[in-house]
Amino acid sequence: MHNPPAFRRSLRGTTLVEVLVVIVVFLIGILAIAQIFPGGIKILARTRNMSMAQALARAEVESLKSNPGLVPEAVLPITYVNAGYFDPQTDPNRLINEYSPAGTSITSAGIVPEAGRDWQLVSGPNSFRRIIGETHVISSPRALTTDPTSATAPYGSLLLLERGPMARDIGVPTDTVHVYGRDMSYRLVREATDYTGLREYEYLVNNPTSSAAEISFPAATAGEYRVSLTAMVNNSGNITRRQVFRATVAIPATPVPGYFTLPVASVPGVLGGGETLVGVELTSVKVARRFVRIPNATAFTANAPFTYKLLNDRIGMLLINPVMAGRYEERAGQTRRPYVARVDYDVRDWRILHEDFRITQSAPAGLAKVIRLPISAIKTNTLGAADGRRGLSHTAVLGGSDVPNDSMEDVFVVDNNTVANANADLSDNFIAIDVATGGQIVEGANSAAMKVDKNSGTVTFFDVDNDSTNGLTQLVAMLDGTVVPTNITGRVIRCYFMGKDEWAVQVTRNPSSYSPTLGLPGAGQFYVGGSNGTVAGLPTRIYFPRMDTNRKVSVGKIRYTTAVGTGILEGAEFSIQQRPGADTISVPTPSLDIRDLIPAATGIVADQGPASLPYSVSEVQGVSVLVRVFFNNAKFGLTTNATTNLTAGFNQWSQQWNITTKETYLHQGESAR
Repeated sequence: MHNPPAFRRSLRGTTLVEVLVVIVVFLIGILAIAQIFPGGIKILARTRNMSMAQALARAEVESLKSNPGLVPEAVLPITYVNAGYFDPQTDPNRLINEYSPAGTSITSAGIVPEAGRDWQLVSGPNSFRRIIGETHVISSPRALTTDPTSATAPYGSLLLLERGPMARDIGVPTDTVHVYGRDMSYRLVREATDYTGLREYEYLVNNPTSSAAEISFPAATAGEYRVSLTAMVNNSGNITRRQVFRATVAIPATPVPGYFTLPVASVPGVLGGGETLVGVELTSVKVARRFVRIPNATAFTANAPFTYKLLNDRIGMLLINPVMAGRYEERAGQTRRPYVARVDYDVRDWRILHEDFRITQSAPAGLAKVIRLPISAIKTNTLGAADGRRGLSHTAVLGGSDVPNDSMEDVFVVDNNTVANANADLSDNFIAIDVATGGQIVEGANSAAMKVDKNSGTVTFFDVDNDSTNGLTQLVAMLDGTVVPTNITGRVIRCYFMGKDEWAVQVTRNPSSYSPTLGLPGAGQFYVGGSNGTVAGLPTRIYFPRMDTNRKVSVGKIRYTTAVGTGILEGAEFSIQQRPGADTISVPTPSLDIRDLIPAATGIVADQGPASLPYSVSEVQGVSVLVRVFFNNAKFGLTTNATTNLTAGFNQWSQQWNITTKETYLHQGESAR
């Protein structure tokens, strides 16, 4: 056999066919690998977002535990009723996981016609946004102006709403902000002498089971009161129960003879045309002293201490009469406590996040201060929102588009017409507030004062006077439009901002206390099965409104029956559930069942007939506080078909929500676990 010379074998190369085969194999492999990267990048992005969501939820829970007074007494769902204007009203029948707006369509402009609002403001986390009883201890007063000689200078106890910005319900004639003190104490009426010496923190209820039911208020504190109750009303022979949530009543300045008595029938909202009063459920009556809102230009006076001003309804900034600071309530049998202001209001948008930062000293002095926001991608008006629309700019807001919208360029303390460059385009959907004064940090032209990095979620504050000896100086625009160079080192700055992917941090809780009712339960009420023959219900169940489904309650005491006698269940916790199987209640309603803990129970003790059943259940309190973090990076487009925009566009988009949930248990405003 003839073998070719070695030098000829070394000259052999790769044929063209072999090269082509290698290229094809290589391309197939590269394409296969390349297809992995987009999916991998999405997984990494989602993992990063989930980590941020969990961190946000944990931080919010810890904040609630460390500041229990700022935990609302309840967060309720609202719906809009068209009464010639879109009136926001409590809707206790809405479930917490019902995210679709309460309407039938979304217009091409993004409006839900039944609410007259952008769909983002009435759907998803924003369906539960009525805050009840956010409690603030009245702080020391301070001047919020550079002109202390002005007779109308803002001076008082500043209060920033914790869940602000608040909703600006334009066109609503009723005040959606209610400010009031602690609940007053009920004094039992046995005889006429019980009216004598009625203290300023006490009230009386007389003849509760008759049409002559009345409430008596103390004479020492004439003014306005916040009254909640459930009344029995006769409408053409039909007896119904009407829940009056927060009526305002006024008593005269000089009542005689030492107290003022108001018929329950005269409480606003109790009776309609042609109706008569049957009675009032005694345990449902709550009375608190109300703070009266006065115009911002009116000076506070010492003889009207229970007054406040709404300095800024875009942020949620209130000023309490300075004479209330340092005053204490003294009630018999209790230690004295400082006065508080409890506030009811509607959250504007849970998607507007906020974070408080204490500005520390830079090292070395004079360096710019960088803070990192808890999310890394900040919303910008140059990019379309979830439905493809661009957010309103600050210029557009000032040009006449000043209505609540899906961005936050209508949220400010001062605008560009008042202070030039107060709201710069490069810092859209971001605002920084000095907590001590309520002043807004001026953003400056071309980011001269601050730089907001929308991609990394960082904010850099520059020293505007370039003097390292006087701390980090920023220009702070006060409420009156005066700009004050301020050393913000050591101060707390509250930053409001929005995330790019519809981020929202929502806090909800079921009512901290419940009162019994003999009808279907409303917000803050429970119904004992069998106590009303028309409503019916199983005798071992206690029913709650649909909004409380899957929430937890504690019950101080339940007197129950078994086949062999009676017993008492104390200090029990239950989960409210929509229970499967047969039930006799007239409308499907979630409940707790005492047989979960006492399997042998047959019912609840009725001392004097079915109507007495509720009095065998006492101290029913909500303990479930829920923090939910939402984000959604999906998109959908609005078309000219308003129905399809909801049924196809929104509904498909909402299925892409990522929701992280953290639950804690707060009992009577204090951490229980």
